[in-house]
Amino acid sequence: MNPLRTVVVGLLLVVGDLRIGDGEVAPDLLPDPVGWVLVAVALGRLAHLHPGFGVGVVAAWVGAALSVPLWPGLAGLREVELPLDTATGIVDLVAVVAVLTGVMAVVPTRSAGARSLRTTYVVAALVFGALALGSLVSMALAVLALMAGLVNLVVLIMVLVFLGSVSKETPHPTPAAPAPR
Repeated sequence: MNPLRTVVVGLLLVVGDLRIGDGEVAPDLLPDPVGWVLVAVALGRLAHLHPGFGVGVVAAWVGAALSVPLWPGLAGLREVELPLDTATGIVDLVAVVAVLTGVMAVVPTRSAGARSLRTTYVVAALVFGALALGSLVSMALAVLALMAGLVNLVVLIMVLVFLGSVSKETPHPTPAAPAPR
């Protein structure tokens, strides 16, 4: 599969939640750590094309490590769940920005679209993050945070569709073989 399409699949696993049951322990059938590993491996295949993809690899491995304790819905994580969720959100932001930066460099014909999506995604994520933190203090901010979260999700879907469409235009992911001596 094309590396950018694999990134899209991995991010869908990370973003999507399919929980069964209810209560404190409701396992997610879409494992976030597996999604992050898919993203890391796919971006590793593109890392030689632009440093942005390399940054995405590092972010994805960090995301995989952070998402392990959150994925199965373990009980007793209340004290660390918010910091882990916040860190995962930051990792997600870094990974998406890194991928779009790499696309801007290696697919010049789609550079303007990648730049616009990158800016929009950063703004939407930062607004959502600020409102989500503010919602801990005010219920009015919680409503705004919910709306900002929906906007952030729509922008992420736009990014994923864009990456899927650009995947056909990405240069071959494997580096050239070294010249024989």
